[in-house]
Amino acid sequence: MAQRAEAFRSGRFYLPTVSLMRGTGKVAPGIPAFNNNYDVSINFNKAQGGLKSFIDKHGFYDQNNAGSDLALYCSEAVLPGSDINTAQVRGLRQGITQKYATFREYPDVILTYYAQTDYYTNDVFNAWMEFISPTSGRDIPAFRRMKYPETYKCDMEITAFSKDTTSEFSKLNRTSAFSRQLPSSITYKLINVFPSSIIAAPLAYGTAELVKTTVTFKYDQYFVDRTSRVGSTLEESVDSDRILGKTATTTTTTDSNDDDVFAGFNRGATDPNTLTIDSFN
Repeated sequence: MAQRAEAFRSGRFYLPTVSLMRGTGKVAPGIPAFNNNYDVSINFNKAQGGLKSFIDKHGFYDQNNAGSDLALYCSEAVLPGSDINTAQVRGLRQGITQKYATFREYPDVILTYYAQTDYYTNDVFNAWMEFISPTSGRDIPAFRRMKYPETYKCDMEITAFSKDTTSEFSKLNRTSAFSRQLPSSITYKLINVFPSSIIAAPLAYGTAELVKTTVTFKYDQYFVDRTSRVGSTLEESVDSDRILGKTATTTTTTDSNDDDVFAGFNRGATDPNTLTIDSFN
């Protein structure tokens, strides 16, 4: 007799809707994630060659942290993926071609930003590329001397999170610092990021539309950190379970302690009201 399908052996074929939404056993709730809650932060402080000060000089106004300012204008982002390159061997078994993994690749990340009326977004990325490949004034030189990679490579975080950012009580009242809580989230920490292409923004007469700038980024690798909230219980990944996902720390919190958890999430950040994580080494 053939073995039954996993759907029948596990009993999932008659799973009630209430079990799907609330979770069964150790399974987190199956509420779908939405794609319009995210944050993109660039850590320009990692570059060792004065990249941050070079970018700050290009702004007309006092910009203290261009990486956090640009997070407000990122209109489209992607969660990075990865590819496994493979090779194959024929003839080890008659009629069978065996495939095996050779190495792992990380595809480019493409982000789209809204432009401001003073085109500050364009200026930041143009300045970043100018820092990588400087020109002598406005004249095109016969040659260019590229900067060393450690002087222009930064770190980036792309975080997607749920709307469960406040306690149940505060949703009926005005939100305060004591009612904020960490939501379920996933954070991709991209290491050694730098822009490789800026797509020109088209301009045209007719119906007015927002000007957008699309930037392609190269990077070396990424790590994944996650948080999961079910009611007052919050689970956070730790450094030892990056990529592997074997271990997680469980923290039971209440509304009065949510601000402490929120402050811990911003460890190393300059603004306690931001959700960025500046924990790169």
